[in-house]
Amino acid sequence: MTPTPRVHRNDWSTLTVPALGQWRPELTVSVIIPAYDCQPSLDLTLASLSRQTYPEDLLEVVVVDDGSTPPIELPPVRPKHTRLVRAGDHSTGWGRANALHVGATVSTGAVLHWLDADMVAYPEHVEAQLRWHHQVPYAVTLGYKRFVDTRPGAPDWPTPAGVLEHWEQGTPQSLFDTAGEPHDYVERYIDRTDKLRAADHLAFAIHVGATAALRRELYEACGGLDTELRLGEDTELGYRLAQAGALFVPEPLAGSWHLGPTHVMRAREQVQRYNKPYLADRMPYPRWLRKVGATAWSVPLVDVVLEVGDEPLERVRTAVDAILGGDEPDLVVNLVGPWDQLPDGRRRVLADPRLDLRLIAETYRGDPRVRLVTSVPASPFPAAYRLEVPPTHGLGPHAVGRLVELADRDQLGLVELRPSGADDGPATRLWRTAALGRVDRIGAGGEPLADVVTEVHGARRVPAEMVGVVDLAGVEPRQLAEGIRMIADPALGGARWVPSAVEVAGMRSLAKATMLVGTLASRRLSARVQHRLKRRPLPPARRTDDEPTGVEDAQP
Repeated sequence: MTPTPRVHRNDWSTLTVPALGQWRPELTVSVIIPAYDCQPSLDLTLASLSRQTYPEDLLEVVVVDDGSTPPIELPPVRPKHTRLVRAGDHSTGWGRANALHVGATVSTGAVLHWLDADMVAYPEHVEAQLRWHHQVPYAVTLGYKRFVDTRPGAPDWPTPAGVLEHWEQGTPQSLFDTAGEPHDYVERYIDRTDKLRAADHLAFAIHVGATAALRRELYEACGGLDTELRLGEDTELGYRLAQAGALFVPEPLAGSWHLGPTHVMRAREQVQRYNKPYLADRMPYPRWLRKVGATAWSVPLVDVVLEVGDEPLERVRTAVDAILGGDEPDLVVNLVGPWDQLPDGRRRVLADPRLDLRLIAETYRGDPRVRLVTSVPASPFPAAYRLEVPPTHGLGPHAVGRLVELADRDQLGLVELRPSGADDGPATRLWRTAALGRVDRIGAGGEPLADVVTEVHGARRVPAEMVGVVDLAGVEPRQLAEGIRMIADPALGGARWVPSAVEVAGMRSLAKATMLVGTLASRRLSARVQHRLKRRPLPPARRTDDEPTGVEDAQP
């Protein structure tokens, strides 16, 4: 069996696909077409698919009628294996996302190819995209399109016979007397990122479902389309595909005509206004989506894992409250412990052998951003990151935000840090979900996870002073409860412990915990240097490739 290729980030240039017409396809493909009151354009779409260069016995077309009036009918000119299903026979939902999901469910192809019912696909359209899916099972291919402003009944509206004539003559680009308009923001982003080879974590934003293809197992791995969405479903699916490890590949040889403008072209402001609340709750990127609205979201940016072990209440509370009180609120904390082993029966309350565990549970039981779990969740998906924090690490108020900033700037799959002077022992690690998803797609083969993540996405260890982290292991619980802090002491060449001016007396306080670990984090820095470090940008990193440092905000 040929091993699955290990593509670094989104650099698909390491793959080689055969020339059109010079290979033997093997994979079956299901072209899924959602249809609603669009019989004239659907007739042209099916006519174009009837002359595809991909083998007809490997190609099926599933048209999903989403409640059209009158009902959709299959025209005479269509591919050999075409069938019509009614969405209402398989689902109580409605809308494009629901129709596509119905089509995916009832179809049989190894590859799912989305195609809208106002698309006229060039003869090589399917073949050009399927080449990639024969090479790598986690590819998501994106076809190209040119928009022509035409309507049924207009003088330039073609007939199915006219489509066939151009397809058989090899002149699909001459179907209309115009070059058509490109999909501007999509093609600009593709060109700006070297055909997506240098794209960053926002590449998913150009995943538009008018023409795209992916393996069925990748579709299932990311959970499929969100059938509750009425608009923006392709962008949201693209986000989850990215977290599942997808490789986005633009395919200019998969040409097509788009009959008429898109929703966004017709009503950009209204569509974006509608989409923002729905997309903001489901995807933490682009970050501008969450500038207004809720303070907590269904899908967090960072999924934090902290295993409490046998640590005392005060140490766990200091570590957790520092995270919750930091300047990056878009996170949830999974507190891992044997919470199911806390019986409610009669016991000696103060001599309870699991007293600290019980007190930790009661401290956070009602906190909406804390989850009490008995085992580490298998995956942070669909959150963008997983942050593993030992209970003995106190993160400074800027630590989580700066770790994410560093990972995004340099597109790292793993960022690791330890307290100053600690070369071994527990480490705080930030894992990119997309990198973990890529490992799931290719398999680790018994190799250490960190090694494979480094290979496919890159990794870096950063000094504690860059983001702020201190070792709480040597601090007595009584001191943590009383509120100790560290201050810079140039005379000692470092810092020293001093009592806190404010007694916390065991009371939980996010502000005080944040202050505590924030001042601890200044162990090796003067107060002035620490003040400047909070505000200056991250220093430039040493680079071994040409990845970009960032892109403009992508529009959903």
